[in-house]
Amino acid sequence: MNIANRLTLSRILIIPVFLYIFFVQFKYHLLLAGVIFFLSGLTDLLDGYIARTYDQVSNLGRLLDPLADKLTMITVFIALAVNQLIPIWILLVVICREVIILSGAVLVYLNGVDIINPSKVGKYATLFLYITAFSYIVKWEFFQYFVLLAIPLTIVSGIDYCIKAYSTFING
Repeated sequence: MNIANRLTLSRILIIPVFLYIFFVQFKYHLLLAGVIFFLSGLTDLLDGYIARTYDQVSNLGRLLDPLADKLTMITVFIALAVNQLIPIWILLVVICREVIILSGAVLVYLNGVDIINPSKVGKYATLFLYITAFSYIVKWEFFQYFVLLAIPLTIVSGIDYCIKAYSTFING
């Protein structure tokens, strides 16, 4: 397993640690949970950079990376909603997008079609979702307004992915 894939796997393995720290009440637990989430976001950037720069792109990584993204986003936004730090509608938008993309990826993969690469709008949506979630976790009030960018980008990227998946199936 190469370094990029190890970093991706670490994002998946850190989810239970994040949840424990997020929900167990102690002084600065949300700040620590925010730091862990921030580090998870950095590994997301780093694994992609390493994979592309050092020619470590692999089929395993192409499957694990989006899975790690989806698991992280769904977990963090559910945690935020359970603690009533975000409105439920934000959670529903995020879950819908992540489930649509994950379902589409599974269907594409099972039909032997190459994995659909993320679009720029999808990358921006993920970035702004990370910023939004981080700001809600650490209660960084000013940056909570990033949700005004994150949600439209999330919706557009979900629609974009559906169009690409449909086109991939039609064109083979």
